[in-house]
Amino acid sequence: MLVKVFLLVVLAAVAMSAPSDTAPKQKSLSVEEHWNNFKTKFNRNYESPEEESKRFEIFKNNLKDIQAHQKKYEAGEVSYQQGVNDFTDLTHEEFLATHTMHFNPKPKS
Repeated sequence: MLVKVFLLVVLAAVAMSAPSDTAPKQKSLSVEEHWNNFKTKFNRNYESPEEESKRFEIFKNNLKDIQAHQKKYEAGEVSYQQGVNDFTDLTHEEFLATHTMHFNPKPKS
């Protein structure tokens, strides 16, 4: 039952976070342009240069994954698109911890 609830929450989060960029725009912009557009669109201001640098690295990795997925979509290998959204500066683990009912149950002794 918890698995079904978790999957429902994840699907809802994905549905609510529609891509903010289309595939053609992603190909024509530099990583820095994507980053600046992301920060403007989602009003991102980081507490320190170190935090911004960390978030930029996460963003670059996520953007790389998004662009690889888009190539698969364009080739008909997958049935859905991905794009930059307000979660693109989060790691997968951070997203799960802050936007889902993710929990780590203790192993039974």
